[in-house]
Amino acid sequence: MSYENKKTTSVKVFQVLGNAALASEASDKIGGDVIYSGNTVLVLGKDFYSDQIVTVKNPQRIGTYSYTNNGGMPMTVPVLDGEIK
Repeated sequence: MSYENKKTTSVKVFQVLGNAALASEASDKIGGDVIYSGNTVLVLGKDFYSDQIVTVKNPQRIGTYSYTNNGGMPMTVPVLDGEIK
């Protein structure tokens, strides 16, 4: 199942979790700068680091991931798999 009918999506990593990372999707452009305040997703892959910008080609939603955020609220986000660039 494709992720929101997208061929690519760009995300910014904010937390590394082993072979995956929680990341915020690109939401807007202001001038030449991309703003990463869109949907939170869990991206599968290796060797992520904080604040890394990742492009996922042919993103596929393969499930959901549940966690508790820093404010103590339970969150459920899509899990994405695809070709990491």
